[in-house]
Amino acid sequence: MADAVQPQFCPWCGTPIPYEAHEHEPRYEVLAEQARARGVDPPPLPERVSEILAGESFVGACPGCRTVSHVVAHHAR
Repeated sequence: MADAVQPQFCPWCGTPIPYEAHEHEPRYEVLAEQARARGVDPPPLPERVSEILAGESFVGACPGCRTVSHVVAHHAR
């Protein structure tokens, strides 16, 4: 898979903003870990679903609407 293209615009107002790469842990992994801590073994996600949910993460602050956006660039097939 090719690297995701870094977003260039605020998703809320369209202002051009600089995004920075941002490490994140996908929510489904956090939920699965919490379930295992409770003694529940969640079923694995289908491979195609985990591929869609995984992606490079970016964060940017918009001076136009004063919103901080966290964007996950998903990989499409």
